[in-house]
Amino acid sequence: MAQARTGGSWAALAALPAAAAIVCVLVLSGAFRTAAPLPWALLLGTCVFVCARWGLSSRRKPWHAAEDGLVCALLVMALSQLAPPLQPLMYLLAAAWVLALPLRLSLPLIAALLALDAALTPRWPVLLAHASFTALFAALYHGLLAARLQAAKRAESLAVRRRVADAEERARELRLVAVSDAPDAAERHLLAGVAEVEEVLRGALAVAEAALHPHAVAVFLLSPEGESVRLRECVSRSDKLFRGPLSSKEGALGAVLSAQQPLRIDNGPGQLSYYEGRAPVPAFCGVPLSERGGALIGALVADRKTPFSAEELVVLSALGSEVTRAVEAERLLGAVRREKEEKARFFRALEELNKTTTPAQAAETAVAQASQMCPALDLCALTAAEERRHRVLAVNGEGAAALANLAFADNAGLVSNVVKLGAPLPGRPLGAMDRVVIFDGGTVVRGLAALKIFPLKTGEVTVGTLVCGSRKADALSDPVQKELSMLALQAAEALVRTRLYEQAERLATTDGLTGLLNRRTFNAALEQRLREAHRYNRPLSLLLLDVDHFKKVNDTYGHPAGDAVLRGIARLAQKQARETDLVARYGGEEMALILPETDAHGARVIAERLRKAVEGATHATDQGAVQVTLSVGVAVWPGGGESPEDLLAAADKALYRAKQAGRNRVEAANPASTRGRSDLRSLHPGSLG
Repeated sequence: MAQARTGGSWAALAALPAAAAIVCVLVLSGAFRTAAPLPWALLLGTCVFVCARWGLSSRRKPWHAAEDGLVCALLVMALSQLAPPLQPLMYLLAAAWVLALPLRLSLPLIAALLALDAALTPRWPVLLAHASFTALFAALYHGLLAARLQAAKRAESLAVRRRVADAEERARELRLVAVSDAPDAAERHLLAGVAEVEEVLRGALAVAEAALHPHAVAVFLLSPEGESVRLRECVSRSDKLFRGPLSSKEGALGAVLSAQQPLRIDNGPGQLSYYEGRAPVPAFCGVPLSERGGALIGALVADRKTPFSAEELVVLSALGSEVTRAVEAERLLGAVRREKEEKARFFRALEELNKTTTPAQAAETAVAQASQMCPALDLCALTAAEERRHRVLAVNGEGAAALANLAFADNAGLVSNVVKLGAPLPGRPLGAMDRVVIFDGGTVVRGLAALKIFPLKTGEVTVGTLVCGSRKADALSDPVQKELSMLALQAAEALVRTRLYEQAERLATTDGLTGLLNRRTFNAALEQRLREAHRYNRPLSLLLLDVDHFKKVNDTYGHPAGDAVLRGIARLAQKQARETDLVARYGGEEMALILPETDAHGARVIAERLRKAVEGATHATDQGAVQVTLSVGVAVWPGGGESPEDLLAAADKALYRAKQAGRNRVEAANPASTRGRSDLRSLHPGSLG
């Protein structure tokens, strides 16, 4: 049964291609030049099959469009054979393919159409004309389609921008947002809030129309500056209402707004200034739309032929109260939503700052979070202050390359003054912003219209600044500054925390006197490097250094002088070592170097270079200049031992031989004598001097 179904499905799939192939052969053989019934019946049957598949298929396959297009091409070629004047149908077909199909399908179909035409048209001039017109029609329609799509996209984008701008304007009139631009992230909430209030307005007008039977009932909203009003919603039998802007001090509407009291006028068509020309009705009734705090947002007015009663004025006042309550509720909801978003941004920034482990990471995270809080920032930088110097740790925006890692001393610039005062600067808008010194006199930042520098304070100490600037004058509004100042406080805590973490890590891994790796870190590093040498079969060398007659230095010049000598030798060892080498204090006056991928010859070269550098150096102490020498023992893997302990034992024995041979020399370990440690004398600080 399954095989039967499989055979049936294959037959169904192959039916249309087989029929199309037969029709193609008939077209090429010229069978459609007459009205013979058999070829036309086969062609019409193929077309019916295509139409039926369009209606019956629940899901079209990718190749169906190509098959349908090929059948259309065969139909057009057959018609042009029967009636040559129908030849231009192929041009229209090519244009239709370009309009209806993607290029990856339409271009191959056009090529197939031209190939069929070439097989049927032996004369090259005629064929060239047909191909040219086909390509011309396809190109023109493709260009037309692209232009129409682009125009539609532009129109849609423009409509969206107009809708958002209109919503922002209505939101400002309804006092849902501040007079300044609404935050970009709240656009959808803004649209929803405006729609909700407008629905309440329309409901109030519908109730007023049913209860008062007015000629017109309308809501006029006051502009943010309070000088004009604009018609926002109305139900009217007249089309002469003037949408505005109207003066907020003229006519009956102006009287309602100025007195902020309900008003009735029984016969005053000349006072109804919101009509174009003379008002068609004499009676007026209006109530102010005032919030609980006394802020005026507009007026609800109605007019008709007959005077309004005192009871009707109460009805209109009640409707006005409902409108103002809806506006206040939506504003409160918007404020709660904005506060929630601010807290979410703040906690997200706090979470990211808590993940940082280095001052550089903390600075980069703070700058990134500031740019997210205020996308209008064109410059955002974080500076660190230490010992009357400042350094830019992270920067984002224009001029970032010039400001990266900028270091400067205390000066009269804003950054230095913010650190000194511990308060944000500038305290007022600056007129000539391009002449303001932000960092130092040699660093000029141009084009900023708004600037604020926040101190990074932890307790009473200011550890740096957060510099925020924008080309937009209104980018740093009070709410934005509040968010950025809170971010600056958290950035300060993160900066101090990561510095302490680095310091603790450094103390745990380095020697306090010399700054070299300590013994514990050295042991772990030697084990790791030896494991890598085993795995990749690469050489590894170990140097053990010992200061000759160091006990005599301590006895003669004192222990502070001995410490100065050790610090000087540590600096020389770090200078002579390569970037991949590890230098450690092994114990007392002993130091060690791990040299990855270094054989015996290379290790001896480095050891000799270091020995000569120490021999030729003098170390300044309170007791005068001191000059010392080094003895060096070298051990190499492979050959010097298979474990860290064996390698250390081999280097230890070589160092012992260097001491016995007269000091101030380099000795290499004897691989044959490093298999055990029972015959080795362990060299401890000061054992040979």
